[in-house]
Amino acid sequence: MQNKFSLLFLVCLAAMLYSFQTTDWEYHLSKDKKFSVMVPGKLTNTLDTVGTAIGPIFCNNLVYQEKADSLAAIYSLSHCEYPTGTLHSDSTELTTLYFDSTVANMVAGIGGTLLYESEQNYAGYPGRIWKVSYEEGKKWGKFRALMVENRLYILQVRANNTVATRDHATRYLDSFTLRTF
Repeated sequence: MQNKFSLLFLVCLAAMLYSFQTTDWEYHLSKDKKFSVMVPGKLTNTLDTVGTAIGPIFCNNLVYQEKADSLAAIYSLSHCEYPTGTLHSDSTELTTLYFDSTVANMVAGIGGTLLYESEQNYAGYPGRIWKVSYEEGKKWGKFRALMVENRLYILQVRANNTVATRDHATRYLDSFTLRTF
């Protein structure tokens, strides 16, 4: 009889723990089918065109904003097309300089402190990952940039400093998958 109660207790405990997990993450496949990512909600899309000295740069910005009790996070993925002959993944010196500049500008832009930064290549393409703390350590942003041929991907999560949002950020960034090969 004691074993039955123990088993019933464990089953109930497992059911309760399972009910607190986020199960509503959505699979997002890009319209051009070049990448996919898992997100805790529906992404909205905006298109920006930035005029630069090297020509127009076309950027798609996908954003999901999560607000639930103590969870508050923004998930975004931008992918920008650079003109042919400008920024390309096979130009390692140029992409390194570009990533260095991007990290420095994002840290300065949110007025934060760089916690870490490292190269994170993906499928042979150059990449970078970094984390920034801001608002006196109450918030943070985790970023991942990847250069695939002439397309730049920047994924980011900005959130309150909780374990749940850190776990969600890792899940989001790790779920990004290229579909170009």
